Amino acid sequence: MIRAETVLLHAKVAPPRPHRYRLVRPAVTARLREAFAYRVTLVQAGAGYGKTTALTELATSTETVCWYTIGENDRDPITFLTYLIAACKPLLPQGELAALAALQAHPADRTTWSQTIDGLLNALASVDQQPTLLILDDFHFVASSADIRALIERLIAYAPPWLSLLIATRYPVVSSELMRWRARGEVLELHREALAFTRDEIATLFHDVFGMTLSDADVDLLNHHTEGWPIALQLVWQGLRSGQARSVRELLANGPASLAALFDFLASDVLDRQPPAIASFLRATAPLRILSAAACDAVRQATDSADLLAHIRDRDLFLVELDANHYRYHHLFHEFLRQQTHHDPDLAERHRRAAAYYAAAGYAEEAIYHWFAAGDVTAAADAITVAGEEALRNGRLDTLADWIDALPADLIATRPRLLCYLGDLYRFRARFDEARNWYVQAETISRQHGDRAELARALYGQAQVYIDQVQPVQAESVLQEALRVSEGLEDQVARARVLELLAENKLNMGQPAEAEALQQQARQLRTASPAADLLSARVKLRTGQLAAARTLLQAWHAQERIATARGATPAPRGHREAVLVLALIAAFEGDADQALAFAEEGVQVGIERNSRFIISVAYARIGHAWLLKSATAGIAARERAIDYYHQALAEGQAIGVDRLRVEPLWGLTRLYGLAGDLAAAERAAADGQAFCRWAGDLWLGAMIQLQRGVSHVLAGQFAQGQELLLAARADLRACSDRFGQAAAALWLALGYHEQRHNAAAIAAIAEALELSAAHGYDYLFTRPTFLGLPEPRRVIPILLSARAHSVHRDYIERLLATVGLSGLETHPGYQLRIQTLGAFRVWRGDHEIEAREWQRDKARQLFQALIVHRQRWIHRDELTEFLWPQLSPEAAVRDFKVALSTLYRVLEPNRTESTSSFIVRDGSAYRLRPNADIWLDCAEFSAACATGLRFLDQGQTTDGVQYLQSALQLYHGDFLPDVLYEGWADAERERLRNIFLRSADRLAQCLAEAGRDEELIALAERILTHDNCWERAYRFLMMAYARQGNRAAALRVFQRCSETLARELDVEPSPETIALAERLRHGELAVGT
Repeated sequence: MIRAETVLLHAKVAPPRPHRYRLVRPAVTARLREAFAYRVTLVQAGAGYGKTTALTELATSTETVCWYTIGENDRDPITFLTYLIAACKPLLPQGELAALAALQAHPADRTTWSQTIDGLLNALASVDQQPTLLILDDFHFVASSADIRALIERLIAYAPPWLSLLIATRYPVVSSELMRWRARGEVLELHREALAFTRDEIATLFHDVFGMTLSDADVDLLNHHTEGWPIALQLVWQGLRSGQARSVRELLANGPASLAALFDFLASDVLDRQPPAIASFLRATAPLRILSAAACDAVRQATDSADLLAHIRDRDLFLVELDANHYRYHHLFHEFLRQQTHHDPDLAERHRRAAAYYAAAGYAEEAIYHWFAAGDVTAAADAITVAGEEALRNGRLDTLADWIDALPADLIATRPRLLCYLGDLYRFRARFDEARNWYVQAETISRQHGDRAELARALYGQAQVYIDQVQPVQAESVLQEALRVSEGLEDQVARARVLELLAENKLNMGQPAEAEALQQQARQLRTASPAADLLSARVKLRTGQLAAARTLLQAWHAQERIATARGATPAPRGHREAVLVLALIAAFEGDADQALAFAEEGVQVGIERNSRFIISVAYARIGHAWLLKSATAGIAARERAIDYYHQALAEGQAIGVDRLRVEPLWGLTRLYGLAGDLAAAERAAADGQAFCRWAGDLWLGAMIQLQRGVSHVLAGQFAQGQELLLAARADLRACSDRFGQAAAALWLALGYHEQRHNAAAIAAIAEALELSAAHGYDYLFTRPTFLGLPEPRRVIPILLSARAHSVHRDYIERLLATVGLSGLETHPGYQLRIQTLGAFRVWRGDHEIEAREWQRDKARQLFQALIVHRQRWIHRDELTEFLWPQLSPEAAVRDFKVALSTLYRVLEPNRTESTSSFIVRDGSAYRLRPNADIWLDCAEFSAACATGLRFLDQGQTTDGVQYLQSALQLYHGDFLPDVLYEGWADAERERLRNIFLRSADRLAQCLAEAGRDEELIALAERILTHDNCWERAYRFLMMAYARQGNRAAALRVFQRCSETLARELDVEPSPETIALAERLRHGELAVGT
C-alpha cells in the first residue's frame, strides 16, 4: 500500500481536458495514432507547439491510453516511479500493488528503484491487454536525471509487446536503448514541422474555432510570421479579440505592443530558463538575419559560436536550419530577441561588426542591411554602388529600389552610379521619360567630376531608353558618344555592352550585317560564347534564320527556367525576352499552340517582373496566336485576337510607350485584311508605319507593308496589292530577311495566279520555293502561318503549275506529300469537307455550300451516292437506277447528265480545266477521285474507331480511350439522314451505326473500369438514343448510379430497361441484368458489370 503521507495529484495521471478553442487536426492525430505500431514514439518540439493539445486529442479518441504529466518536482526517482505506477494502474490486475512494496521499504536505494520498475514490468506482463500507449508528457523536466533515464531505458527494453511508449519533450532525448530500437525501425519521431499549422489549417482555425474570417492576405501574413507556431496563433487571436489591433497586419506591425503576451511567455518560459552562456549568445546574435558560426564569432568577438549553435539547435530553441552551416531564428522569436536587445548600448557596434564581416565575405546584401542598421549611410551607399549591378542582373529591382530609397537625397545627388541605378529602375518599369531624366542627371554629375567611366554608363542608359522604345535614329548619336567616351577605359565589359547596344540599334535600323560585325567585336571583348547571346537570336529572327534562332532561344530559355527555379529573377528585357521572341517565331512557323503557350508565359514573366512593357508585347503575341487559330477555329478565335490586340494597345498607352502600339497594329492590319475589311486594315497599317518611319525601323515597317499588300490582294485589288508587296519585298531584301522575302513572293504568286498571269505566278512561286527549300520554310506551304496564307491549299494549283514547268519538282512533291496529297494531278485551291453523320453539309474551304447552290436535289443525291460507294467505280446505269428508277433509260441518262453538270459547278464554281478535282470518270463509270483533297467525317470516324479498338485489343488503354473519344465526337447521328428512305444508303448507314455502338460499348467498359461514372452515364444514355434495346448500356447506368450511392436511380434504370425490352422485343432482361438489380435491391453496390 502507498504510504499515507504520499498524496497523488490525480490530474497528473489523467489526460487534460480538451481546450475549448482547439482545432481538430485529423492529419496530426493520424500521425500520432501510428505510435501504437512502434515501440517508442518521440514527440519533440519547442514551447508552445501544442504537443499536449495534440496528445489530448489522441487520448480522447481512444480508450487505450495511459497518461503521466511530468512536472519540475518529479526529478526525484521515488516521485517519478510513484506516478508512473499510478498512471499504469488501470492496466494492472485488480489490487496488484506489489511493485510499490520495495519502494516503500527502501525508498532511497537505487537497487530498490530497479526492483520497483521490474515489479511493474512483471505485473504488466501478466495481463493480456489490447495495444496500449503510455504517454509521458513534458519529459524534458526529468530528462537530465541519469537515474530516471535508466528507469525509462529499462521500461523500453522489457515492456510487454502490447505496450508502446510515447515521450513528449521540448529537447532531444539521449539514450543508448533508444538508439538500439531506432536501428530496428521501432522508433517513430515527430518534430515541430509535424505540429506546426499549415496555411489552410490557420485559415480553418480562425474561421471554425475562433469565429473570425481572415482574408487570404492575412492568412499568408500569419503563416509567414508565425510559421504555424500554435501558441503564437492563439495569442494573435486574443490580441485581435481584445481590440489591440483592427487587423492581423496592424497587430504584427505593432510588434511588442500587440504581442506582449507572447513576448512575456518567451521571456519567462524560454529565455529566463537558459544557462547564462546561451542567454548571452541569443542576445548577442539578435542583430543577425542569418546565423553561421563565423558571423556569430565576428559579432560576439568570440570563437565558440559553432558549439553554442549546435547546442541551441539540439535543444530546438526556435532555430531554423537553412543548410548544414546556416540558420535563422523563428520569425517571432527573432522579433522577441530584437525587442529584448533594442536598448543595448553596443547594438550599433554589433551591426558594424556584422557589416564588416559580410562585406569581407562577399555578402553585399547583408552588409548593406547592417550598415543601415548601424546608421552609417555613407558606407551603405558605397556598398550599394558595388552591389547594384548584380542586383539589376538578377532582377532584384525592388531590393535595389529599397536600398536607394533609404539613402538621403543629397547623398544620392552626388553619386552618378546611384542616379544611373534610378534610371535603370524606371526604365525597367517602362517609365521612360523619368528614366531619361535620371540618366541626364548622372551625365551632368559625371561631366562635373570628370569621371569618364560614369559618363559612359549614363550615356549607355540614355541609349537604352531609346532602344527599348525602338527609336534607333535617336539612339545612334548617344551610342556613338558613349563608344568614344569608353575608349581606353579598363572596364572592357562596359565597352562591350555599348557595342552590343549599338549592334541592336543597327539591327533595328535594318542593317543586320553591321549589327553582326559590332556584335562580333563585343564578343571578342567579353570572350563569351555566341550561343549565350539574345541579340544574335534577334539578328537571326530578322534575317530569316528562324530554326537557328529558335534553337538558340530554346537553350537560353531552358537555362533561364533552371535559374528561376533556383530563385534567380533576371531583370526585365522588354521585347527581347526569350519567351516573347520564341512566341513570334512560333507564329511565323505556324505553330499556334506553341505561340500561345510562349506568349502566355510572357504575360507571367511580365507580372513576376512587374513590367507592363513585357505584358503589352505578350498580349500582342497572344493576339498573333489567336489570329493563327482563327484559320480553323473561326470567328470566336478572331474576336479573341482583337481583344488581345486592344489590350496590348491599352497597356502601351497606359505607360506612354508609342513603340508598343506598332505590333498590335501589325496584327490588326493582317486580321482586318483577312476578314475583308480593307478600310480598317489600312487605318491600322497607317498608324503602325508612321511610327516605324519616325523611329527608323525598316524591318517592322516592311512587315506592316507586307500585310497591307496581303489585304489588297484578298480584296481583289491586285494592282495596288502587287505594288505594296513588291515594295515590302525590296525593303525585306535590304534587311536580308529571307523569310519575309519568301512570304512576299508567295503572296505575289497568289495575286498573279488570281489574275491568270501564269508566267508571273510561276516566277514568283519559284522565288518562294527556292528560299523555302534553302532555309526550311516548308510550313509556308503546308499550314497557316502569321505571314503566309490563311488557307495554304490556295497555293496548290500554283505548285502544280510550277511542277508542270519543271520548277523545283522534287521539292513540290515533298510538300504535297507532307499534306497527304502525293500524286495529285489537279486541285481547286481548297479542301472539300463533308459531313454525313447527323446532317449532310459540304464546305469548299471555309465556305459552306448553301442549299440554293445545289439547285436540284438530284445533284446533291448523286454526290451522296458517290460518297456511299466511294471505294469503287459505279456505272452510270447503277446510279440512274438509284436516283431515277421511275424514268425510262433515256430520260434517266438525260437527267443524270444535268445533275452531274450541276454537281461539277457546285463543287468547283471557278473550274477552268476540263478535269474535275473531285470526281473521276472512266467511260460510263464514275467515282470520287481517290487522291482528291477531301475530308469525309464518316471515313475519319470509322478509321479512328478501328485504331482505338486495336489499341484496346493490344492493352494500350489510354491511347485506345483517346482515339475512341475523338471518334465518337464525329458521330452526330445517323449517316445521311436526309435520304433515310433511299435503299442505296441503308447498308452504309447500318455499318456505321454498328461501328458506333460497338465502339461506344468498349469505351463505356473502359470508363466503368476507371470509375469515371459521370462520363459513363452520359455515354450510356447516348448509346440508348441510338439503340434503346442495347442492354449493356442499361447495366452501365445501373452500376454508375449505384457507385454514386443513388440506388433509387439505378433501380429506375432497371425498370426502364424491362419496359423497353418488353415493348420493343417482347423479352425480359438477361439473367445478368436481373442479378445486378437484385444486388441493388439488397443494398449491395455494384463494382463491375
